[in-house]
Amino acid sequence: MNPILEALISGPSFFLAFLIYVNLNKVNIKANRWLGTFILCIFLIQIDTLFQKSNYFAEGSFALEILSLASLIIAPVFYFSVVYYAESNRKWKAVDNLHFLFAILMLVLIIISHFLENDKIKTASDKKIEYYAVFVFGILFCVMVTAYCIAAYIKIDKYQKKLYLYSSNIEAVNLNWLKQISICVLVLAFIWLADILFQLSDAFFLYDYFSSLVNFFGICFIAFHSLKQKEVFPFNNEQKNEINAVISETSIVDDSRKKLISDEKLIEMKLLLTELMEKEKPFLDFELSLLKLASLLNTSPHLLSYIINTGFNENFYQFINRYRIEQARKMILDPKMENLNLIGIAYESGFNSKTVFNTTFKKITNQTPSEFKKASNKI
Repeated sequence: MNPILEALISGPSFFLAFLIYVNLNKVNIKANRWLGTFILCIFLIQIDTLFQKSNYFAEGSFALEILSLASLIIAPVFYFSVVYYAESNRKWKAVDNLHFLFAILMLVLIIISHFLENDKIKTASDKKIEYYAVFVFGILFCVMVTAYCIAAYIKIDKYQKKLYLYSSNIEAVNLNWLKQISICVLVLAFIWLADILFQLSDAFFLYDYFSSLVNFFGICFIAFHSLKQKEVFPFNNEQKNEINAVISETSIVDDSRKKLISDEKLIEMKLLLTELMEKEKPFLDFELSLLKLASLLNTSPHLLSYIINTGFNENFYQFINRYRIEQARKMILDPKMENLNLIGIAYESGFNSKTVFNTTFKKITNQTPSEFKKASNKI
């Protein structure tokens, strides 16, 4: 990587890590500690590269070897930041320490090697072995980063599927930005791997600038999203436990799922829920959650989820947005609402995103809102 660009990037990396640690909004506290550590690892890797290219420290010095440990922990640190975004109340397990075992072993070997170090001059054979060791390490590093990024991506995907069970506005907390960071880290790993295998930065100076710029824009992207993030789980511990119970119950296969109420009671509760939705229109609240709706119905979130899943054959997200789309259709057809454009109708119907409104409308009606409006005008 170009040392001038590396120097320009390293400062913002440290500043961003500091801001994430400070966490001015006080959201996603555990996850942000891990994310801040991930950015700090990027900073340490950049500083390590700068020192190596500037020859500030002697080759193989203790300081450089300690700095190089950041590259061994950066992948698991990123993975755990994702884990704690997806599971805010997760407890640290003894087995989690194994993710850092390789880095710990390397630290021990570095310390031992410097105690046993002698002044023997490196032969050509020693340098060759060292070159191949660095080569193998680079490949193993890229494999490790790939594995952790894929694991992080899968973890986010599972988290997003759970959101549909208790939230009606998932866009602000769907962690898509973390998915994109996973892909960005993968791209950087493959850029580095290509450089190791084919020595591209030595053969093409533009490749060095390219990798530097990708790194810089990656930091900018992380900065933008990490500083505007919202609380992923804005619930107290009791509410989190209720949500976890809903998730656990829903994950059970239909045939094995426990019947919470009788069929007669289910019909009664369906009627009460339908009446509540039609009269009080709670779906107009774009932050409506399963917990809020359960409190309006004077029932538990667990039971409400069961009523929606079993009685309406929908998850919470589908159930609420079906009402929102029906409200939007009525407003489009209402001559009194002609002064409102489609974005205004989307917000008035309980949506907080034009994209989600268009996507959901198309999915339910097989028409976009504009197509529906044109067709209704013709009629």
